[in-house]
Amino acid sequence: MPKKDKMQPLQLYRYLPRSNCKKCGVPSCLAFAFGLISREKKPEDCPDMLKDEYRPSLDLLKEYFGEGAQVEKTGLLIDKDKCTGCGDCVIACQKCQGTIMFGTGTILPRDVPDVYKIVDGIVDVKHWESCKRCADRPEMCRVCEERCPTGALELVK
Repeated sequence: MPKKDKMQPLQLYRYLPRSNCKKCGVPSCLAFAFGLISREKKPEDCPDMLKDEYRPSLDLLKEYFGEGAQVEKTGLLIDKDKCTGCGDCVIACQKCQGTIMFGTGTILPRDVPDVYKIVDGIVDVKHWESCKRCADRPEMCRVCEERCPTGALELVK
């Protein structure tokens, strides 16, 4: 789903029971909504959502959050069904990772392996350690997610 179409916590909250029962392990339904966005929680982690009256909301949230493959430790979700293999993320990442900002804005060149590669028409992570998000002093770079025209990439952490 393209970035502008992503649900925000208050939008998700409308689909939840709003009982703040704490059965899911978090203090409120709004906190549960944030847990859904960060993929720390699944819609079915809320026991009340399993009741018949919330079945339409549960089905909608399960479809929305899907089962994208998450790259361990990174918070990157790749929805291979949405990926068209256009390579926009690969090119944007190559340009972004090829430089690093230093102190007062000085740009230094970097020589690192590419993070992404298109394999059989779908994006795949080859060298996650090359990403600026994995550096000793991590940068919260989101250029790959922002450049993806189909919303196949999503950084959730």
